[in-house]
Amino acid sequence: MRTSPWRAAVARIRSPVEMRTAASVVAAVLIATLGVAVAFHNGASSPTGARVEPEGVVVLDAARSHRAERARWDRVALAHAVRQSRETLLAAATTAASATAAVEVAAGETAAVQAASADAAAASAGEAAAAWDALAGAMTGLDTAMSHLGARVTAAVAADGGDPAADVPEDAASAPEVLRAGAETESARLAVEAAHHGWAASMDAWRAAEETRAAEEARAAEESRAAPRPSSSPAPEPGPAAPSAGGGRPTDAQGSILWVTSVPTADGDGSNGQMPMSAMCRIPWGADQLGYAQYLRCDAGAALTRLNDAFRAAFGEGIAMDLTYRSYEDQVAMKEAFGALAARPGTSSHGLGTALDVQEWPDVYGFGTARYEWLVANGPSYGWTAPARVRQDGAYPEYWHFEYLP
Repeated sequence: MRTSPWRAAVARIRSPVEMRTAASVVAAVLIATLGVAVAFHNGASSPTGARVEPEGVVVLDAARSHRAERARWDRVALAHAVRQSRETLLAAATTAASATAAVEVAAGETAAVQAASADAAAASAGEAAAAWDALAGAMTGLDTAMSHLGARVTAAVAADGGDPAADVPEDAASAPEVLRAGAETESARLAVEAAHHGWAASMDAWRAAEETRAAEEARAAEESRAAPRPSSSPAPEPGPAAPSAGGGRPTDAQGSILWVTSVPTADGDGSNGQMPMSAMCRIPWGADQLGYAQYLRCDAGAALTRLNDAFRAAFGEGIAMDLTYRSYEDQVAMKEAFGALAARPGTSSHGLGTALDVQEWPDVYGFGTARYEWLVANGPSYGWTAPARVRQDGAYPEYWHFEYLP
C-alpha cells in the first residue's frame, strides 16, 4: 500500500520534542484555516442569509430612496395644482368673456357717458365713467394674472415628463408657485365680477337719469311755448332798443334770433339762471357787437377786467366779447333751438355768471391763433381757463368758451 506524503512526514518524527513541535505547527495551521473560513462566512452572508453591505453603501441607498419618494410626491402635488389651475383659468376666461360682451353691447352708451361726464352737473354720468375706469383696470389685472398662471402651468407640465425618481428641475414651477398664481387669478376674477356689477348698476342709474332729464326738458320746452311772452325783452344796458321777435329777442334782417347776454333780475334766488342783480356786475369795458351790456358775477368780472388789461397790452385792443350771463329762460330757448349743442337748462356755467364767450371769429380767436393761445396760456393766472372738454381735442370743441375757475 502506498504511504501518503502526510503520513510519511509524521513517520519521520521520532522524538517527543519533534512531535510536540509538529503538533503545534498543525494546530496553528488549523486555527488559521478555521479563522479564514469563519471570516469568509461572516463576510459572505448574514445570519438570515442576506448579504451584509458596508455601512456607506446602505446610507447612499436610503438617501436615493428618500429622494425618489420625495420627487414622486412633489409630482403628485404639482399634478393636483395643475388640474386646479386649469379650472381657475376656465372660470377666469368665462368671467372675462361675459364682461367683454356686456361692454361691447353698451359701447355706444359708454362713449356717451364718458363725454357727458365732462359736465360737472352730470353726477350719474361721472359715476358711470368712474365705474367704467374701475372695470377696465380690473380687466387688465385679470389678463395679467391669467398670463402669469398660464406660464406657470406650462412650466409645470413640461417638468412632469421626466424620470419619476429624478429630482424636479430647479427652474420648473413648483406646486406652491402654481397654487399661488391660481389664487391671484381667482382674486382678479372676483375683482372683475365686482367691477362688472358696479358698472352695470351705474349704467342703469345713468339711463334712468337721462330719461328723467329728457322728460324734464320736454316738459320745460312745452311750458315755455305755452307761457305768454312779453313783446320785448328788458332793455339791456347800454344799447338801443333792437328789433325783436322770437319771444322778445333781437333778430337780424332775415328774422334769425341774435342771442345776447341776459340781464339779471332784482329778485333772483341765486340759482343757475336766476342770479340777482346784487351779485352781478356789469363789465365796464365790454359790450357785444350789438352794443348790449355784459354781466358777470362780480369776482369773475373783476378778474376778467385785469385779464383784459394784460390782453390789451399784448394786442392793443380789448377782448371782443359775445355772451356772458344767460338766464334760465334763455337756456331753455337755446336748448330748444340748438338741441344737443346747448347745455341742459340749469347746468350752464353761463347761468352762474362765470362763463364768457368771445366772438366766434375763427381767424381771430380760433384754435391756434395768437389771441386764443395767449388766452389759454395767460388766462389761468387770472382765474380764467378753457376747460378740457372745449379744447380742440375735447368732447365739445368750442374755441370761444372760457370759464372762471379760481
